[in-house]
Amino acid sequence: MILEIPGLDLIGDSPAIVVGLAVAGFTFTWLTGWGGYLGNKGSLVVTWTSQALFLAAISIAAAVYFFGATGGIAIVGAIMWHEWGHVIAYRVAGHSDARFRLIPLLGGVAISNQRPRNHAAECFVVLMGPGFSVCLVVILMLAATWLRDAGLPFSREVRWAAVLTGTINAFNMLPLWPLDGGRALRSITITAAPRLAPMLTMVMSAVLVGFALIKQMWFLLMFAVMGYSYAQRAGAVELHLSPMTGPQALLAALGYLAILGAHLVAGLPLVLRLLRI
Repeated sequence: MILEIPGLDLIGDSPAIVVGLAVAGFTFTWLTGWGGYLGNKGSLVVTWTSQALFLAAISIAAAVYFFGATGGIAIVGAIMWHEWGHVIAYRVAGHSDARFRLIPLLGGVAISNQRPRNHAAECFVVLMGPGFSVCLVVILMLAATWLRDAGLPFSREVRWAAVLTGTINAFNMLPLWPLDGGRALRSITITAAPRLAPMLTMVMSAVLVGFALIKQMWFLLMFAVMGYSYAQRAGAVELHLSPMTGPQALLAALGYLAILGAHLVAGLPLVLRLLRI
């Protein structure tokens, strides 16, 4: 299933500039994750358990059933790339046991048996999922443009995959718990104004509830209520983590805005359509 969305082609008319920025961004992202691509034995670790394979099969089948072959494969690919970014960040932070699993209809989850040592490490792990995905968006956009200009097939499918990837990650960067955006902003807020963090979570959840009621989007309403409940339980764990320094919080805030902006550029047309705006 591929939708025609006005304004979808956002690559621009300066391919040299775009390619240069893409190379620079990919290099920066690769260096950021240096040390996290390999496991503790110095090789790429892929562990297949029967439970993981079963969940992966159900996730792929459900995605293809609800969104068609192109949309389903694109969504699963985007989720896997996103979770791999979290795993890389976990390993950079010293969690050699990090891995991820697909969860049917809910996406995926990166797993580690230990908590990050502080809010700086936690925010790094949280932001690297959508941050690493920016590279995938750029790669898909460039590939779609190249395929189109070369007159080759699958240009629209690849471009649609880029839009879906941007949309998924833009939604994930919303300042709502337990999305990555909500968790990152909560870590940043704890550094700047510790007492404001719980209030921020409550206000953002209330905003989402109001929006969901106005638009009659019951999935968002359920998500807001469940997210707020989860955030309240997670608050006790946060008390044991040391806050970020001022420069770390500033860098994290700039990273958050840059990552959100990058994904919105690719996914905004579809985001607006899904939110009925």
